[in-house]
Amino acid sequence: MGKLLKWVLGIIVTLVVLVVAAAVALPMVVDPNDYKDEILAAVKKQTGRDLEIAEPLKLSVFPWLGVEAGGVTFGNAPGFGERPFAKVRKLGVRVKLMPLLSRRLEVDTLVLEGARLNLQKNAKGVANWDDLAGAGGGGQQSGASGSGGPALAAFHVQGVELSDARIRWDDAQSGAHYVLDGVRLKTGALSAGAAVPVQAGFTLSSAKPRLEVVLDLNTTASASQDYKRIQLDGLQVDIDGKGEGLPANGIKLKLAAGVVLDLARDSLKVDALQLSGPETRISGALDVAHLQKAPQLNGDLKLSETNIKQLAKLFGTPVETTDPKALTRVSATIHLAHEGSATRLDPFHITLDDTKASGFVRVLSTQGPVVRARLDVDAIDLDRYLPPPAPAGQAGKAGAQASAGGGAGKTADDPFAGLRPLDLKADIKIGRLVVKKARMQDVRVSIASKGGVLKVAPIAARLYQGKLDGSLTLDARRRTPSTHAVQNLVGIEIGPLLKDVMGEDKLLGRGNVRLDLRTVGLSEQEVRRSLSGRGSLLFTDGAYKGVDIIKMIKSALGQGAKTQAGNSQDKTEFSELKASFTARRGVISNHDLSAKSPLLRLTGKGTVDLAGNRINYLATAKLVASLQGQGGKAADQLKGVPIPVKIKGPLDKPGYSLDIGAILSEKAKQQVRKKVEQKVKKALGNKLKGSLGNKLKGPLGNGLKGLFGR
Repeated sequence: MGKLLKWVLGIIVTLVVLVVAAAVALPMVVDPNDYKDEILAAVKKQTGRDLEIAEPLKLSVFPWLGVEAGGVTFGNAPGFGERPFAKVRKLGVRVKLMPLLSRRLEVDTLVLEGARLNLQKNAKGVANWDDLAGAGGGGQQSGASGSGGPALAAFHVQGVELSDARIRWDDAQSGAHYVLDGVRLKTGALSAGAAVPVQAGFTLSSAKPRLEVVLDLNTTASASQDYKRIQLDGLQVDIDGKGEGLPANGIKLKLAAGVVLDLARDSLKVDALQLSGPETRISGALDVAHLQKAPQLNGDLKLSETNIKQLAKLFGTPVETTDPKALTRVSATIHLAHEGSATRLDPFHITLDDTKASGFVRVLSTQGPVVRARLDVDAIDLDRYLPPPAPAGQAGKAGAQASAGGGAGKTADDPFAGLRPLDLKADIKIGRLVVKKARMQDVRVSIASKGGVLKVAPIAARLYQGKLDGSLTLDARRRTPSTHAVQNLVGIEIGPLLKDVMGEDKLLGRGNVRLDLRTVGLSEQEVRRSLSGRGSLLFTDGAYKGVDIIKMIKSALGQGAKTQAGNSQDKTEFSELKASFTARRGVISNHDLSAKSPLLRLTGKGTVDLAGNRINYLATAKLVASLQGQGGKAADQLKGVPIPVKIKGPLDKPGYSLDIGAILSEKAKQQVRKKVEQKVKKALGNKLKGSLGNKLKGPLGNGLKGLFGR
């Protein structure tokens, strides 16, 4: 586009030079139409394109020497169709005759009416003005310097009037099609050093997406003597847009700035920048160096406090959060830099409601892209920004639909398509974090993504008087992603954690949890069906709430009750609880549960079917101390007898039952064994008192006494 602009300016300068030459050299009686064929032939030679001038050329002499043309058509480049590159309904330029004697050029208003400009780019990226860049440049240079006359002492233009112009843009590479209609430009008198009022505007329309934008521009322009420094003061741009993706009533934006274009330094400076619109106000300044070769941008931008919810609502995409006040106070300051293919937001400071964050984002390359980032957050409650919970009926319906659909891996869209080419490294630090109601401190997370594999390692935090250390890997190389989570919780108070996360503290105590788990898919049903891996836990000085095994034993013996529904007031205390488990395709198996308390020894084994939401578990208890002090004299008869407790039913509300038959059977077996032992002891004792009694003295005799307890 820069080359095209140079070409257009070259044509205008050439016309002006031609007028000057005509004023000096041509007699007043010359008819310019006598030279029309020569003009058309010269254009054909220089550009290779046809130029047509339908209407006769009109020449004025005094006091203005001018040329006016109508019905001008300039042909398109080969291979771009029959539509002309440009058409102009009326083109006029006039030069004041007398000032030329003093080598001063005073041009009347340049008039261009009804211009039609057709800009195209084909599928190979070739534009229909590329061939003009070389030809136009050569023509401009020869025209400007080939006159051989003395240099102008001054240059002055009364103004420029461009009206009713249309510019079409068709890009076969991207499929973009835009039309600038009603393009207009009106200026005051143009001369070096003078402040010139400028008014401009156009209407931009697009079919895909459906869009219409009306732009109006007002400013005061000035230029240096050599026109290499152009300054726009008090620039005001009003934008009124309607169409897809915009609010129903459209959107109105106002842009204000001061602009300095310095061609000698090849730089552009924008200061006092103000962009305001609905619920939005951005201010700042920008500097661009090496403008025409390899632009380097530096700037500072500030976003004033903004209500993101109101802004999203205007665009027809309302955002609902658990906390109604979330996303209502957002502001930021950003240092922006761009050089080559790299863009940096470094540093940035963001205020998100009650949270303050800072850091940087560096896009080293747009190919991928390649991103490096850092984020430091003082404190944030992520639960505030989650969607509000749906009503129970709707939540169940949505869950059923998700289950029937097969989860994210089977949807038509591929949500991880953008992750595969991403090259990302990021570090995150959070002073205080709440997520899924779990409270953490000193959170540290490192993220790396490459080739479709996202690794979060390490994940470290302090929580519930203990610490978390782990990693998470998301493998999205295939359409259905898989995850691998390794988590180590050390020295945590499990009760408060379960209370915050699940709403109930079934398990109390302090200890460790180690997990190494894998899943396929991201939906809840996919995770339940595919969970595999292993884990272990060890807790001390705690309790399992919802069942009191001692109470069940006493109740069963005293009243014959066999079941317990999980009373929240009941609990089984332990001094140590440990277990390990394996998971395979959503079924968790445990065979080594062990719990100890002053009264009990507890072992257990069984399975938990996550997909079926069922538990089938058998816990076996043994009394190891007397219950008489607790009113349990009858239960003392079961001391040392295995007491099985069956846990079966839905995971959220399992049932508990004592196998009384097994208890009585085991008790009977113990009594039989005891009677047999007594009879054997008695028989052996009688024989020992006989003739062998005197012989079995000494160490052997003492050993037998010890064996039989005599």
